[in-house]
Amino acid sequence: MDVQIIEKDGAKWAMIPYDDYLSLVELAELATDMASEVKTEERLVPGEEQLPDDLKARLLAGENAIRIWREFRGLTLEELAERAGITESFVALVDRGRPTCRIDKLKRIAEVLGVHLENILRTV
Repeated sequence: MDVQIIEKDGAKWAMIPYDDYLSLVELAELATDMASEVKTEERLVPGEEQLPDDLKARLLAGENAIRIWREFRGLTLEELAERAGITESFVALVDRGRPTCRIDKLKRIAEVLGVHLENILRTV
């Protein structure tokens, strides 16, 4: 890593190439995510439902949380849409990870899946 140190107003500043900066940001985000996972495990309440390890791995790999929870619950797109009172086409879009700002509909999906909204927002 190519670093240039600059002193200004009694403070030292490290100047690095932009690509190195982006790599450091990515590593910091990964470290934060990993620390967050540890904290999540520590917060588990005895008897609280957890996904099987293979599904957790899919979530950590970035796969869509709605799809994973839907499959875990054994629901088709049509069944999830019907129970949530929304169109199957909307469910199909978010199941594929298409971004949406329809929080009201996402709340209904989370309710049907039996999860907190934050658990599905991570990948929507």
